Formats: sequence, structure tokens, C-alpha cells
Amino acid sequence: MTLQCDMMRKCKDQALKQIEEQLCQQSDLMDRLARIKKESKEEEQQFLQEITKFNTDFSLAGNSAAGLESQTHAEILALHREVEALLKEMDEMKSRNSHMSSTLEERRRLLLELQELENIQRDLDRQTKEARAQTDSLGSEVEFVSQKHLTDSTCLSLRKELELQKDEDLEQLRWSLTSEVQLLQGKTEEQPGK
Repeated sequence: MTLQCDMMRKCKDQALKQIEEQLCQQSDLMDRLARIKKESKEEEQQFLQEITKFNTDFSLAGNSAAGLESQTHAEILALHREVEALLKEMDEMKSRNSHMSSTLEERRRLLLELQELENIQRDLDRQTKEARAQTDSLGSEVEFVSQKHLTDSTCLSLRKELELQKDEDLEQLRWSLTSEVQLLQGKTEEQPGK
């Protein structure tokens, strides 16, 4: 039971550690994605400002504008691809986290069940100790009660009184029976004479 408990605790610790690591990775990826989006937006704006300034300074609004626009568009597409890759990686992490969550939920349920079993075992141990103590106490009491009639002065006096009462009752019964026998003998002696 304790081996299973230790194994479950170790598994729980490992799972919690993995979840913590994955949550850190997810947080890092989210931060990285936000930073990349922000940087790409800033770079795009800065780039457009520089192009506009350059064009204004050198009066280049013709064919080179199309080339710069094409280059800007290519950079924007590259940034979008990077964002998509990060989003895909985040989705994969969510999927792993979902599996990890169900595993953790199962582990949490098993730990609760284990805790309930441990509580039941503690209650049973306590009840067993109480029952043993009560059994010992009752055993001592039984021994005391079984010896009491031999040692207790009240019991001894009651016993003597009972024996005297028995003797008196026997004596009275003997006397009563003797009287009855004599009476019957007297009656039987009278009958043959009739």
C-alpha cells in the first residue's frame, strides 16, 4: 500500500514538473509571439517611414517604390509564416497539455481515493486499539467480578446469610415434613381400627 502511495506520489511530482515546464514553455512562446508581432509591426512601420522619407528626400517615387513594396511584402509574409509556425507549436502544446490534464485528473482522483483509504485505515486502526483496550478492561473487570464473591466482605456476609437461611428453610421444611409424616401415620393407624 505504501509502495503504491510512494509510486503515485513520484508520478504526481513528475507530472507536475512536466506540466510546470510545459506551462513555462507555453508562456515563453506566447511572450515570444507577442514580441515578434510587436517587433514586426514596429519594423513594418519604421521601414515604411524610412522608405517614405528616403523617397521624399531623393524624389524616388517611381519604379523603386514597387521594388520596395515587393520587398516589404516578402518580409511581412516571412513574419506571418513565423507567426503561423508559433501558433502551430502552441496548438501542439495545448494538445499535450490536454493529455497531461486528463492524466493529472486521473492521478488527482486516485490520490483522493488513496487518501480516503488511508483515512479509513486510520479509523480502523483507532477502532481496533479502542476495542483491544476495552477488551482488556472488560477482561480485568470479569476477573475482578469472578474473584469478588471470594474476597468481598459484603458478598461473604450475604453468602453466610444465605447459607443460614437455607439451613433454617431446610430445618423448617424437615419439621413440616416430620409433622405431616406423623399426622399421616396417625391417620393410618386410626384407619385399620375402624
